[in-house]
Amino acid sequence: MRDDLTGTASQSRCPICGGTTFEPGPRGRMSPIGALPRCSGCKSLERHRVARVMFDRLGPASFASWSAIQFSPDPTVDPAWFGSFELSVYGAADGIDIQSIDRPDGAYDYVGCSHVLEHVGDDRAALHELLRITAPGGLVYLNIPDPFAEEVTRDWGFPKPEKHGHWRVYGRDVALRFDRYIPLQPVLAYRGTDPVTGEATGAFLLPKSAETYRWIVDRLGRDVELFSGPSHS
Repeated sequence: MRDDLTGTASQSRCPICGGTTFEPGPRGRMSPIGALPRCSGCKSLERHRVARVMFDRLGPASFASWSAIQFSPDPTVDPAWFGSFELSVYGAADGIDIQSIDRPDGAYDYVGCSHVLEHVGDDRAALHELLRITAPGGLVYLNIPDPFAEEVTRDWGFPKPEKHGHWRVYGRDVALRFDRYIPLQPVLAYRGTDPVTGEATGAFLLPKSAETYRWIVDRLGRDVELFSGPSHS
């Protein structure tokens, strides 16, 4: 994947910033095949690039009139895509608690939540709040760490310091949690491959209307499937 030890990738380009130089990930991590996972330009990792490819397929121009809020900084989406964009930084003094969001019902067309759900004690309340503030024709973009890497969710009931303050590690059985917490909400699972490292990962889209559901499925085709909840196909 690299030409030399400088980290210049051969035939690899970051889909977010166009960069071709990469570096080790958090704590010096390499990809499973030994590739450098972090873009030196925009600092994106595998999950960001996979999701950017997904949004490119949806068509960023579709969001031009949408109001957006993003929980936790994430290079996946470009704030310039949206009519308005608000950012809440997890852990910051003015950060918004996703378990109790001080915003009106249906305030945003796009609600992004990236690697925050595992940090809160009441993920049921958080999911309900994220959906509550999403407008009827909008969607929630939900990214949690490696949701397809493990079979079973491990929930400790408290934040583990050695796990970066995570309350839990989600597994593929998170579908059962979605079924219990938000049974009437379709949850679509997108799976893709990082164009830089070849690593496979994914994310979730929660459309608030049948029209938005069909638009997502039409654009993403076989790479998206109903993960939990009712079908609107």
